[in-house]
Amino acid sequence: MNIVEQYWSSAVTRLQAEVDGFNKLIGHAGEQGRENELSLSRLLENLIPKRLGIGSGVIIDKEGRRSNQSDIIIYDLADQPTLMAQSSQVIFPVEVVHAVIEVKTNLTASEVEDCAKKKRSVDALSSSGGGHSPHFSVLAYDAWASPDTVAKHLRRVPETERPDSICILNPGLYGQSVENTPETFSFGLVPLHERTDDGSRKPESWVTLERPTANASIMEYGSSYPVTKVKDHGFIAGEPGRALLLFCDALLLALASRRVIPAPALAHYLTSTAREILQIQESGSPGKKD
Repeated sequence: MNIVEQYWSSAVTRLQAEVDGFNKLIGHAGEQGRENELSLSRLLENLIPKRLGIGSGVIIDKEGRRSNQSDIIIYDLADQPTLMAQSSQVIFPVEVVHAVIEVKTNLTASEVEDCAKKKRSVDALSSSGGGHSPHFSVLAYDAWASPDTVAKHLRRVPETERPDSICILNPGLYGQSVENTPETFSFGLVPLHERTDDGSRKPESWVTLERPTANASIMEYGSSYPVTKVKDHGFIAGEPGRALLLFCDALLLALASRRVIPAPALAHYLTSTAREILQIQESGSPGKKD
């Protein structure tokens, strides 16, 4: 495992530990959700250039339309700041917004519908510059159902309302709309690779179990990984750190494609093996390895 992958594996461990610790202290769901957003925001602050800001609030356009409340908004901080910054609400003109991230503690079927509604509200805004709609992504800490069920719900969402990218840390799921073919939605488990004696990943070779452990996790390579069942494949260990890495890579590439930032160096450190996911097919047929 190269140093970049090792960093992100430890980053997601710290992220999850921070969230779990707070959630044990605070029982209120709203407070838990806000802390989850703040934890992710702190991670993103070290990822994106300082000329970009990270906030939350409502996005507006010159026609008087407004989006739903957005958890995380990545916007142009250097040249065009927010219009209004009050204690409970910040308003962003759509022209300065480059990306929106919805954060979910537990991604349920109703939350999938909520994300689709929020993406629709963002895409409905009209930019005076005529540019792209903000990149819309979803990060959830847990999934409410099996990967196959999650995939089915996501693919039921109209293609124009699906997130551009999505990451579910537990059990380690990642998906994205395929560029130039929005009708194609790639989604699957980010599996834990088996390793060679020198620690390198074995391409298309996953850590599998005959039956799940009691706590649905496994200790491998000095760390704990969640185990989940994928139809037609059995029980497979997921790799949340790599799922988060792919999610952040997609975000940076989206910002670069909009010429907001230069081409990200991170992309060059992800090998083809590190990009592999176990695809969950719509029909339930065996998944294809990317």
